[in-house]
This record gives sequence, C-alpha cells and structure tokens, in this order.
Amino acid sequence: MELYRAYTVRENYQDRDSVVVDWFCENREAPVAALELMVGNLAELSAEEKAEAQARLNQLLTSGETDELALYIRAATGFEVKRTKIDLPLPDGRKAPDFSGKSVGVAGEYFHLHEDGEYNLSVPITGFVDLSEPPNTISMV
Repeated sequence: MELYRAYTVRENYQDRDSVVVDWFCENREAPVAALELMVGNLAELSAEEKAEAQARLNQLLTSGETDELALYIRAATGFEVKRTKIDLPLPDGRKAPDFSGKSVGVAGEYFHLHEDGEYNLSVPITGFVDLSEPPNTISMV
C-alpha cells in the first residue's frame, strides 16, 4: 500500500508570497487500508489512538487518487499537484500525519472540491491552507 501527501503551492495568496494547499480525502467511506498494514506499533495503541490513526491515514491519498486530483486541479485552476510518499508502516501510530488542519486547530481556509458541480473524482477531496502565519509586510523605505 502506498499513500501520499498531495499538495499545491499557490503564489500571491491573501498577501502572502506563497501558501501550501494540502489536499486530503474528507470522509472516506471505507478504510484506505487495514490499520495492521499501516502502523507498526498497533498492539501498543489504545482504541482511541487506533481510531485517530485510522482517521488520519484515511485522509491521505492513493497514487490513483493523486493522479485524478492532479488532472482535476490542472484543468480547473492551472496549478500543479505535487505528492510526497508516506513511509509505511508508520513506526508509531500516534504520529500519523494530519494535513487537514483539524487536529492542530490552526487558522486557515478550506476548499471543498467535492461540492463543485463539475466534481467527478472517486473520493471527496478537500484542500486546506494554513493561514496562521501573518501575511507578508512590505515596508516602504
């Protein structure tokens, strides 16, 4: 099983030189893979930790989903989608990555692609951009 972080770099967004939009699967209907295949220390995790690890891993995209997303984003916006492979199994399920902005509670914006009338991807995908850093300031000297 290969899972990926998918993201787009957007230039000049809300007074920032650039931002990263992380794309994630929102509300995946079935687990992306068995937790036993994705987490090395599964036996050490509590039921709550297992559920959190599964939820976070379900947000990651497969190779095919990333390819679909890249075509969709390129056609809709002209932006490119990049991807980084997540090394599985994770040594510690408590450290499952979360690119949705939900677990850290940072200020940001969401782009709910699956709410677009033209959306035809196989899973519901949402984008999150972290806006917790202040915008760039331009000083006039």
